Amino acid sequence: MLEQIAPLWPTFDALRKQGEPLVLATLVSASGSSYKRPGAMLLIEANGRTHGLISGGCLEADVADHAEQVFADQQSRTLTYDMSDDSIFGLGAGCDGTLTLVLQWLHGDYLPLAALNPLPGQAQTSQLKINDGSQADCPIGAYVLQQGEQRLESHPGQLSLAANDPTVLTFRPPPHIVICGAGIDVYPLVAMLRLLHWHIEVLDHRPARLAAAELADVTTTQVSLNDLGSRPQQADSAVLIMTHNLSHDARYLSHFTVQDVNWIGLLGPQQRRDKVLSLAQLKPAQTQGRLHAPVGLDIGGHMPETIAVSIVAQLQHDLVHS
Repeated sequence: MLEQIAPLWPTFDALRKQGEPLVLATLVSASGSSYKRPGAMLLIEANGRTHGLISGGCLEADVADHAEQVFADQQSRTLTYDMSDDSIFGLGAGCDGTLTLVLQWLHGDYLPLAALNPLPGQAQTSQLKINDGSQADCPIGAYVLQQGEQRLESHPGQLSLAANDPTVLTFRPPPHIVICGAGIDVYPLVAMLRLLHWHIEVLDHRPARLAAAELADVTTTQVSLNDLGSRPQQADSAVLIMTHNLSHDARYLSHFTVQDVNWIGLLGPQQRRDKVLSLAQLKPAQTQGRLHAPVGLDIGGHMPETIAVSIVAQLQHDLVHS
């Protein structure tokens, strides 16, 4: 869920450094159908400009209007929208859910948003509870946030993170996708994964390939095919092997099969997969349930772009949807 915060993070970080006050609108509960689920956030500047989404676009302007009062008195507020009546906003959106949002004034330490850094190397699993007024003994907007052993509380001891509390929001780091090989067919795949705000790392033994402009804003790691174990251990969500070289693919497959990686994708048809397994001296049973080869959903098409779509769709289904 931290990937939902990633689109607004650059603006937030820049305005925080300038000391500009902001209003954070957090969707804390939703019943019925809604475009966004609890945990979605909208960042609002003092000039009314918004960043992020808490609906399909039909509520953001109204939330920004309510944020004016938060800027004026620095007091948190709760907003409830009953979307079952399409006539309320005159948009005919079709969603019939009830949404509850909490608007918080951010300044100084900019918490709780400041603790939800979605960037590679910073993102960590977090649990957040924001009082929407249902707990009368502490103010609206009071929060408690747990990250590992660290606990941040606006009002110590007044809010809990009970395991069965549906209003506790859980934010997990975006998937970390490792791509083995930096050929040109990797470029559209990287571009699509960027749109999802997932964490991407591209491995290759050729520095010139890693220096391509298309990979400028992702993590690239030059590795030795003879010593892949020298790469620092990562919490890899999935590995995609697509070097177009049987021997290179086999070395990557051998390495990641013994790592703590539950999802490995191998580019190419089944006959090629069998050759790679043979070179890697692996039996199919050793990769059972982990190796997806050929990788990607069978949607047709042989262009790098369509192959990238098929791979990303499979990753989204297996890593996020399931």
